[in-house]
Amino acid sequence: MSVIRKSLSTEMLPQDLSDRQRFIRFAELFEHFSNTGELDPASDVPFRATMNSIHIGTTMLGRCDGSFVTVRREKRQVIETGDDRFCLARNTGDLPSQVIHRGREFTMRPGAMVLLKLDEPFFAADGASQKRFTNVHLPVDTLRAMVADIDDLVGCELEPGGALSLAMDYSDLLLRNPTAADEAGMAIAGHLLDLAAIGLGARSDIATAARRGGLRAVRLKAVLSILEARFHEPGFSAQKLAAAAGLSERYVNELLFEAGASFTTRLTELRLRKAADLLAHREGRISDIACGFNDLSYFNRCFRRRFGLTPTAARGK
Repeated sequence: MSVIRKSLSTEMLPQDLSDRQRFIRFAELFEHFSNTGELDPASDVPFRATMNSIHIGTTMLGRCDGSFVTVRREKRQVIETGDDRFCLARNTGDLPSQVIHRGREFTMRPGAMVLLKLDEPFFAADGASQKRFTNVHLPVDTLRAMVADIDDLVGCELEPGGALSLAMDYSDLLLRNPTAADEAGMAIAGHLLDLAAIGLGARSDIATAARRGGLRAVRLKAVLSILEARFHEPGFSAQKLAAAAGLSERYVNELLFEAGASFTTRLTELRLRKAADLLAHREGRISDIACGFNDLSYFNRCFRRRFGLTPTAARGK
């Protein structure tokens, strides 16, 4: 699993910039690096800010500390990034923060957390001229497979303590010691997912498995769900499947093989079954029905080997 570490600070910017120029430059880089949102600077102090992040596949750990008063994600960022992950965020500042998300408005106390959905706008503000937060982005399909009714928790204050606070403490520790992620990226991403799931109320069987470190069955379910939803995409690969699940490609291949068939075998079977169903129920060119196959002759060979007749002969049957 690829690990990418990023850091950004106003100390890295040219020192001859005006305060306004420094903020504009930092805000541009912040949006580019984090893909999360925008900042509004405090008006009563010079602008200073620091951001650190660790990207492990589709899992991201981030921390920001600076003289800004609001963090917001606009509709524009939602559309441009196409990011639908969950974001678990903790207010590590000294004052309560007012949060608006999914039509809900509430006060998030220092140390408390909120679960956000990045495919919808949000807004967070407090009265301080210094704001601090830590956030973890988690793959949506895997977390939904682990926590029943997780969407009901989006946009609500989550109490500090327990596994959720432990997940954020773990993230802060890693962000202070980022080289650890280079050595154990997959294990770190999996551990964060386990802690978040337990803290968010994972189903009892999954919570027990998480505490034992045995979540392979849950992760397999999420991987298969993603594969069944995206098998028709041309060029869909084990690498893309792993990225969507927030796991390493090697781990995904191991899960699928242990469950009885490789990625390629499962992908081909899903595409052939879909093609057979289309041939039985609708008209159209064979090339339009060859779901995900780029080579028509290869599709014909695979279809005949799987069903014992050519695609043309299978029409209407």
